[in-house]
Amino acid sequence: MRKFTALFALICLCLWMLFQAPALAESRSMLDYKVTPEVIYGQGDVIKEDGELDDLNLWMDVYEPLEDTEEQTEEKPRPAVIFTHGGSFHRGSPRYTYDEGGAQDTSPGDYCRKFATRGYVCFAITYRLIPDNPVASDYPPDDIDMTNLILLIDQMNKVRKIMDLDPLDPSDPEDMKLITDGVLSAAEDLRTAVNHIRNSAETYNIDPERIVVGGFSAGAITTLNVAHGMHEPVAAAFMMSGGILGFDILNTVTESSDSPPILLFQGQNDLEAAFVTMPILIEHYKKVGVPYTFAWVPAFGHFYTSGATSLSGDGSKMSVDQRIMQFLDQIWEDL
Repeated sequence: MRKFTALFALICLCLWMLFQAPALAESRSMLDYKVTPEVIYGQGDVIKEDGELDDLNLWMDVYEPLEDTEEQTEEKPRPAVIFTHGGSFHRGSPRYTYDEGGAQDTSPGDYCRKFATRGYVCFAITYRLIPDNPVASDYPPDDIDMTNLILLIDQMNKVRKIMDLDPLDPSDPEDMKLITDGVLSAAEDLRTAVNHIRNSAETYNIDPERIVVGGFSAGAITTLNVAHGMHEPVAAAFMMSGGILGFDILNTVTESSDSPPILLFQGQNDLEAAFVTMPILIEHYKKVGVPYTFAWVPAFGHFYTSGATSLSGDGSKMSVDQRIMQFLDQIWEDL
């Protein structure tokens, strides 16, 4: 009877450990970082319904590790990642997860949790959206190219329909200005975040020379516009399912420009804009010597999770988040 009781107790203990392990792992991971929500990093100009100019507060969620890794200590500041969300320049937030057609992505907040547990300080930012009626600065006409909007307007209007907004017409000058201001103001806001974070390096215990920008969809386009369009001095960039829109990268990125290395992701069944502009972007990078890495996400469309498998030309197979980490590890080795 004692043997049976001992065996039964052992079985119960094993079952308890089996079902408690994920919960304990999640509990442990929650102790590895802290989150400071809705930190104001700047303001952006918007036009209110009455036509008056107003300042919109721009905020970010900050994810900071609580434990030192072998590489990072208080004496050695941490690297930083600034993550910009997607949403066709119309919707989304650092905490929003998209679920469309049975496919789901990973929110910026969830990416930041992964980065924080690896020793990074991660900033998931908001930015002015087209429904905010943003006001962007003026730029030299040769630096701006909105011709690829024709490839994105259907997706943009699909989102507007979900939001009960009237469709936009690129042939209408007022609509075109609204879209252009939306794309450019998003880049301006990311640049503001980069500068705020760089100027607050001591506050966040980060290395201002190791700031990385990355994002998904509209956030990926914004990342490209800041890193290679505005030439903001960042250490590296990664973009998931983005393209060329806003700054004319073929004009702003030259052999003499100081363009940081970039990691590019594209879903196997991604949006048309990715299939049209990504080959152009890669060919230009080859021509002018910008270090880049390209990876496919097979069997997925525009939306995919951080754990989805990615394949690259070097024959490697790893999850999206693993590839980002590997890319950044290589960047730090080369610095």
